[in-house]
Amino acid sequence: MTKYKPIIFLAFLFLAGCTKDFEEINTNPNSPDKITSPGVLFTNVIRGSVNGSFGSSYRMGVIAGDMNYNDFSGNFSNWARADASGLFLWNYYDYIRDLNEVITIAEADGLNNYKGVALVLRSWMFQNLTDLYGPIPFREAANAKLKGIASPKYEQQQAVYAGLLADLEEASTLLGSTSETVIGDIIFNSDVSRWKKFSTGLMIRLLMRQSKQVDPSGALTNILNNPVKYPLFTSNADQAALDYIADSDGNSMPLFTRSASDYVTSTRVSKNLVDNLKLLNDPRLPVYALPAQVSVVGTDPDPANFEYVGGVNGNGPLSDPRNYSAPGMLWAPRSFAPDLASKDAAQGIILTYSEEQFNLAEAAEKGYIPGGSTAAADYYLNGIKDQFAYYAERVGSRYAASYLKLKGEDVIPDNSYYTQPAVAYSGTAEEKLEKIARQKWLSLYFVGYEAWFEWRRTGFPEIVIGTQGPGYIARRALYPADETRINEANYAQAVQWLGADDLKTRVWWDK
Repeated sequence: MTKYKPIIFLAFLFLAGCTKDFEEINTNPNSPDKITSPGVLFTNVIRGSVNGSFGSSYRMGVIAGDMNYNDFSGNFSNWARADASGLFLWNYYDYIRDLNEVITIAEADGLNNYKGVALVLRSWMFQNLTDLYGPIPFREAANAKLKGIASPKYEQQQAVYAGLLADLEEASTLLGSTSETVIGDIIFNSDVSRWKKFSTGLMIRLLMRQSKQVDPSGALTNILNNPVKYPLFTSNADQAALDYIADSDGNSMPLFTRSASDYVTSTRVSKNLVDNLKLLNDPRLPVYALPAQVSVVGTDPDPANFEYVGGVNGNGPLSDPRNYSAPGMLWAPRSFAPDLASKDAAQGIILTYSEEQFNLAEAAEKGYIPGGSTAAADYYLNGIKDQFAYYAERVGSRYAASYLKLKGEDVIPDNSYYTQPAVAYSGTAEEKLEKIARQKWLSLYFVGYEAWFEWRRTGFPEIVIGTQGPGYIARRALYPADETRINEANYAQAVQWLGADDLKTRVWWDK
């Protein structure tokens, strides 16, 4: 035994040394426990949440909006509970936890701008979650550390909406009431006035989405009568969107570094998208879609011979993907076209000026705000024209020298676009609302799940569904499997409110 004493003694010294530094070494320096300035959390929260929305938009969002081919082919294999966290954004609760931390610090230190920004970002995330699922954990959510709540209660969607509108109202009051610079803001570069505009636009989105259940007239009129507190977007230049960086793969457009296999073989624009764009002779067609590969022949092909073809959603695997159009070059990965794909041509879009204008057009046409059809026509045309200006700027001269021969001015239509019967703001009130809905749906390409949300709310445009899918388009996403196990009682309450945790179940506003 004596011969082991030196070894035991040395081991004791080693363990003592380890124990002395254990807490310091094994504490994550990026943990909120170490946070003294809330700004250090913003960059990761913004990048992660916007990229999550962008990636989900490509894989499921525009698909659910029936704008990409591989919608509901097969047996809903991509709509399983196991996909809720990533594809259906349940992992936003990780970012909400960090934003709760920001709010706690901001309240303690009197940092109103930080709290206002966090409230707007958190409201956008909760809006996505409740519009995807219906009832969700809300006020108790992501508070295990701050309040010791490990199994948060769900709240009905009407309560969530009321809470979000209250949070945005508070944000509109807080933003600009203190002078601190918001560090880590990679959306608006610490421009608090633009966060106020984002807050207003999000309020209008929520008010219109719940308008079948709650009359938005008073709230919308109050917003329009108080432009200082509730400023509106003035153009696409100040809308809520994340710019990607050309000199960094890590901060580039999320699809840029992905494999081309899905882009080349399976993801194709839908017949619904192509037919609607062709109906309008819409110059966004070559922006939203590439010509079918079989129509691109020769070393210097003529764009006049290009064919744009969409697949019928739910009609099963394509016999030959080359006969159909892939999404446009703005969203192409580098491996598909190294000389044409761009790290920064596309943006991670959250909420656009166009969407806000279309919401106001609908509100005016329905009498929720003053102005009637005259005001509605102005809002409607503003929304359309800004879309063309936006994509003309994003395309710029990037593709003029390529086989696409697509220049910025090619995306700007002449006046005949606006006077054609399918676009001109004329007809019955129902016909006008259908025109607003179609243009809004088209404008929401690659804006998260918004095209699907709006289709569910308005029913426009009419969707063609193939024969090999289930024969319907989902009305919501399924709760993640973990909720059925670790938060069982609260999950059961949510299902009771819904009627069934089913893809066909409608959420509160979808009536």
